[in-house]
Amino acid sequence: MVIREVDDGSTYVSTQEEHAELSAQFAAHWGNGRFAQLRPYDTMVFATTYHDSGYREWEGLPRMNVEKGRPFGHRERIPGFEATELQAYRRNVEWIRGHDLYAGVLVSMHRTGLWRGRYDVLTSPKPRVRDLSTGVQTVLTELENQQLQDKATLAAGNPGFEEDLWINYRMLQLFDLLSLYFCCDGYGDDGFKEERLAPIPAGYTPDGSIELHIAPNADGSVKMAPYPFDVAPLQVTVRARRMQPGQYASEADCREAYYKTPATLLRFDITD
Repeated sequence: MVIREVDDGSTYVSTQEEHAELSAQFAAHWGNGRFAQLRPYDTMVFATTYHDSGYREWEGLPRMNVEKGRPFGHRERIPGFEATELQAYRRNVEWIRGHDLYAGVLVSMHRTGLWRGRYDVLTSPKPRVRDLSTGVQTVLTELENQQLQDKATLAAGNPGFEEDLWINYRMLQLFDLLSLYFCCDGYGDDGFKEERLAPIPAGYTPDGSIELHIAPNADGSVKMAPYPFDVAPLQVTVRARRMQPGQYASEADCREAYYKTPATLLRFDITD
C-alpha cells in the first residue's frame, strides 16, 4: 500500500492501482506548446495505468502492520511478501504484453528499473536502492531477457525505436514520482514541500531535458515550472482511505478496520 502518515496519528492509505491511476492522469494531460504529447499516446496511458498492478493479489487481502494500525507500506519489509510479489510481477507483465507489447516492455522496465536505481535516468530525486535477494535477481534476469526479445520485435524497421523507448521509460518514471509526491512523498511540516525532478524530456529528441520544479502555493495547490500540462490549472484526484489510530488484538481485527474505513477522493490542483 502507499502510505501517508499524518501528524494526528491517522494514515492515508491508497492501493498501488489507485496510485497508478493518478499517475495516468498526469500522462493523459502531458504536453503543450513546450512539451511534446506522449507517443504512442494510448499505449503510454495504458502502461501508466497498470504499471503497478502487480500488487493486486496482495492488496486484496493485505498484511497489516498491527503495531501501527494500518496495512504495511510499500517501502516496509513485509513478512512473506517476496514470493507473492515476484509471481505477481511476472503475471502483470504477461497480462500487459498480451494487450500491448510496447506497454509490456515499459512496465517490465519499470519493475526491473526499480531494482536497478531506475537505470540512473534521474539525478533528482535520488533513487532508492536496496540489496537484492537471489529470488529477485533471478526474476530481474528473466524480465530483462524477455525485454531484449520484445525490443527486437518492436524495433524491426523502426530505427528510432530505442531512443523513443528510453524517453518513454523516463516519462513513466516521472509520472510514477509525481503520483508518489501527492500520495506520500511531497509533504513537510506545513503541507506540500518543494521538489525538483530532473532531467525530464521535453520531447523526443536527445537534447530535450529540463528540470521540473514543484512548489507549494498559499492556497494549498502546487505550482509546476515549467508547466507541462495541456490545461491550467490541472485538477487530479486519488482515492484513499484515512485510517484513524487504534489498537488491535490481531491482524484480522486490524484488516477488518481497514476494510470498514470509507474511501474518499482527494483532490489536488496544479497551477502554472
